[in-house]
Amino acid sequence: MAENSLTARLLAQVLKRMQLAAIGRRFFTTFLVCCGVFAAVLLAARFSGLIALPAAESTWLAFSAVPLVSGLFAWLLHRRPSLPDAARLVDRSTGAKDLYLTVSMLGTSAGAYQPLVVQSAESRAANVKPEVVLPFTWQKRFWHAVWVPGLVALGIFFLPQFDPFGKVAAAKLNERRNDRLAEQKKATELRLEEVKRQLEEHEESNPTDSAIEELKLTFNKMKADKKNENLKMLSSDQKDIGKLWRQISSEKLKDLMKSSASSDQQFGANQDEKLKKWVKELQEGDAGGVQNELQELKEQLQQLAATKDPLKRSELMQELKERLQNLEKMAHEKLNNEQLASALERAMQQMELSENKDMQQDAMESAMQSLELSEKELEQVQQAVKDMKELEEALRTIQQAKKLNDQEKLDGAQTEKCKTLAEYEALYAEMLAQGEAGEEAGEEEGEGGGPGGFGKGGAMPEDDSVETGFKSEQSKSAVVAGKMLLSMQTKGEAEKGEVVRDYKQLLKSVKQGAMEAMNTEQIPPGYHESIKSYFDSLEKNKESKSK
Repeated sequence: MAENSLTARLLAQVLKRMQLAAIGRRFFTTFLVCCGVFAAVLLAARFSGLIALPAAESTWLAFSAVPLVSGLFAWLLHRRPSLPDAARLVDRSTGAKDLYLTVSMLGTSAGAYQPLVVQSAESRAANVKPEVVLPFTWQKRFWHAVWVPGLVALGIFFLPQFDPFGKVAAAKLNERRNDRLAEQKKATELRLEEVKRQLEEHEESNPTDSAIEELKLTFNKMKADKKNENLKMLSSDQKDIGKLWRQISSEKLKDLMKSSASSDQQFGANQDEKLKKWVKELQEGDAGGVQNELQELKEQLQQLAATKDPLKRSELMQELKERLQNLEKMAHEKLNNEQLASALERAMQQMELSENKDMQQDAMESAMQSLELSEKELEQVQQAVKDMKELEEALRTIQQAKKLNDQEKLDGAQTEKCKTLAEYEALYAEMLAQGEAGEEAGEEEGEGGGPGGFGKGGAMPEDDSVETGFKSEQSKSAVVAGKMLLSMQTKGEAEKGEVVRDYKQLLKSVKQGAMEAMNTEQIPPGYHESIKSYFDSLEKNKESKSK
């Protein structure tokens, strides 16, 4: 049988229609079975809560996959017809009594009758239509393929969720915990990358180092005979360094550098001495104690992950929780560092989530990452304190330089061998000490009757006979009623002690304002001692005069 003959084309078309019909029947059966299984799972999940279904959007997505799954199964599992099957169907439809079956089998048979059979089949094939041999009757089953999935869809939409065993609530709680853990992990990763980048940038370009190098160059430019120019340059550097100090203090440290008396009261009288020690170390720019604590917490977290005994896990969990709470309290109340406090709080929450077996590994990894972030946050605090200490040293050195400049002893030639800021400060302190020693020696010489002594004072006599250019005149303007332009009040002799009371009140007000400025860190610590000494000297002078 030739491939391009009418009989061959007829049998091929009928064979294709038979295969499509087989796939359709298999799809219809598989689709209804899948809908039934989905409906059974849905009912079991909604009424018992024992089967965890995904969210509503995911449920609809799963149901939409039913036709796709049914089509795949239909293609893989349908019965594939053969060419003799198509020939039998044509014979049955046309009443040809196995004519086309014989033609389909000519390739495996021999005989002189073959040309006659082919000729007879060809003459009949011209009048045979494949759609008549095998018509598609899908309309009878169409509505079954509509109302069954429609009923399942109504169940998804309207069927309420019951939870007699509490499984649904537990599943929702775990889902929220997973979402929260994922959010915390993402936030920790982003912040960790940012802090690492900031530390690298600070290491490459530190504004504090640049300001101090600029100050050392200024010291080297000083000229003893150019007092005003020296003062102008020193004041400019002092202003820039003070501004940088206030910036670091307000952005990164805030409450850490306040007085130790108030810091002890932050935690209460009976607070663990270890916390106070850590705060004191941080005030000196040393975060080693807290860093060691965080390293021990990491090791205990690993121990907790490997512990299977429930009682021992509970004890370790409680100990870790207390230690993390202490660190978080210190970061929040004393350091006022919200980023560090948040990292420690996340580590504590993630550690508690590790009690859930389904989340244990992810929660432990997230907690370790949060502790790593805490270490980096502390590293930033430590670096900021070191920068502030260096800036305070620079401000003190500037004050020394100004005192030497007032004495016209500030000369850059004397600082050629100085390399560090501490060497400048030591040199200036030595020069000031020598100057004070010289002044004391001069005072002792004057008291002995030498040229440096003081006179006895007293009132100089007046001579009224000396002629002066003073004239006593009075305005002759007429005094009339009108608007008062100026009012002046004068007093005679003041009451005893009134001036002293006014002075003390004014001094107290000014001193209080200065103390408030220092407490709110508007004034760098490098100036604190000078300001306190100044007010103390005013009070002592007033007391000595009042005696």
